[in-house]
Amino acid sequence: MRVSFRSRSALCLIALVLSGGCAHIRVPVPHWPWHKERSGDQDLRQKSESGDTAAQYMLGFSLLYGEGMPRNIDEGLTWLRKSGDAGYLKAQSALGLLFLKGVPDVPKNESEAVKWLEKAAAQGSAAAQANLGALCLSKDSPVRDPEAGVVWLKRASEQGDVTAQLALALMYHKGYVVAQNDEESVRWYRKAAEQGNKDGQTNLGIAYYRGKGVAQSFDEARKWFELAVAQDDGAAMSNLGVMVGKGEGFPKDEAKAVEWFRKAAERGDRDGQSNLGAAYYRGSGIGQDYAEALKWFKAAAEQGHALAQFRLGLMHGMGQGVVVDAAEAAKWIGKAAEQGNPQAVKWLQEHAAGK
Repeated sequence: MRVSFRSRSALCLIALVLSGGCAHIRVPVPHWPWHKERSGDQDLRQKSESGDTAAQYMLGFSLLYGEGMPRNIDEGLTWLRKSGDAGYLKAQSALGLLFLKGVPDVPKNESEAVKWLEKAAAQGSAAAQANLGALCLSKDSPVRDPEAGVVWLKRASEQGDVTAQLALALMYHKGYVVAQNDEESVRWYRKAAEQGNKDGQTNLGIAYYRGKGVAQSFDEARKWFELAVAQDDGAAMSNLGVMVGKGEGFPKDEAKAVEWFRKAAERGDRDGQSNLGAAYYRGSGIGQDYAEALKWFKAAAEQGHALAQFRLGLMHGMGQGVVVDAAEAAKWIGKAAEQGNPQAVKWLQEHAAGK
């Protein structure tokens, strides 16, 4: 059982940075507080034609989404571009996201996205800076420029953009694009954590637990995990379970640890599932039960948890809670080995040598 670093799916900007895809970056859905006040479409058009950039933006979105008037993609984009070219920040940001993500009848165009995001970023939009940074860092982007990407992420982070702060923290933690630096990683996790972000709180707690980038302190680790738990964070629950089970920052209580693991596991946290499986396997804080261990190891393994995959494979190989199945054992241990799990790699090497 161990405290584990988590790069959560909730950190979608990081997903874009690392893999080139992100569901978090989304096209804004327009809201129309002005809808009841306008005297009609003609009034909005007149204001747009007279150079009112806010009206141009509104008209562009009305046409783009067919809100209150027949949908016309080309005309909608034309008005949005007019507004953006005239310096209207909302239009620039919207165009950047439209072309970055792509929507029905508006194809994805990352070069066009960069153009508009740069305009919005130059005006100080932290969201545009963060999205531009992620796009420049994306491995699959035709406009990839890692150095510029880091600059934009830092600008967004300094303005308090939590997602950018988490992205930078992960990059420094992993040594991705920037030089690996635990102190810098902790600095950015702290900024996110102090804004109340549960991912920042959990990962700052892990830094204190491990003594990476900051002096080790179980009290500080507990503090940040508990703040994240108050926001229903499964990873922090699992980490508190580890600390309680080992008597780190708490009186040792294996039964209480199991309670935390279960809370985390039932929320779908794969570390909690693996730790709960280990508790059942060993009979730590709860009666030994191979069937339950198998169940929770499998749940974690199916989420890609390498250690759970290895343990699940061993149970199949040894017939613990299940009929012996050498093929199933090899499958799961192989998956763990592909992720670099040292126990799995060693097992495969020994069994290959024994053939």
